[in-house]
Amino acid sequence: MTYLVAAVIGLGVLSLVNLGLTVLLARRLREQGERLARQAPPRMPRPMVGPPPGTEVPEFRVTTVSGALVSAADLRGERSLIGFFMPGCAPCHDQVPAFIAFARGLPGGPGHVLAVIADGGRPVVTVPEHDADQLVEDLTGAEAAQVVLGPSAGVAATALAVTGYPSFLLLDADGRVEAGAHGIAGLGGLPVLASSR
Repeated sequence: MTYLVAAVIGLGVLSLVNLGLTVLLARRLREQGERLARQAPPRMPRPMVGPPPGTEVPEFRVTTVSGALVSAADLRGERSLIGFFMPGCAPCHDQVPAFIAFARGLPGGPGHVLAVIADGGRPVVTVPEHDADQLVEDLTGAEAAQVVLGPSAGVAATALAVTGYPSFLLLDADGRVEAGAHGIAGLGGLPVLASSR
């Protein structure tokens, strides 16, 4: 019987030690969880849009839908805006009005604005309000930009290292990238643009 009492007491002590360690572990886990909750989440870097600011735009030559040839050199002399759109891309279509408004505020006029409509190797979507014809119509009808479509669009996207749509590049008068963004708002406001001229 003495062995049985000793075994029960030993088991009780072992259970108390186990309970104490479990409580201690639970407290440590709670403290660590609270510490992690107070830390700011890591910020993901925003993807680069085209060449980095300050980089001179590489030479390229494209043909507009009206048949005009436009090169990177033609965009020098005034601030220029280049927008990249893709059929079937709802955010691209949503950015068209802001792109047109921004383009109309540039001193160089349509000669210093390119609207590049690329398919990115994807099949063209047949949703009427999101197709290439609608984009061309919206952009040419506004008479705020020279519109590039087809193989020339691929040439411009490759030369300017565009990896996502929509993408916008603002160039300074020397043909250097001033800003790049996936939305027109990311390029800064027109008052800033006008005052730094």
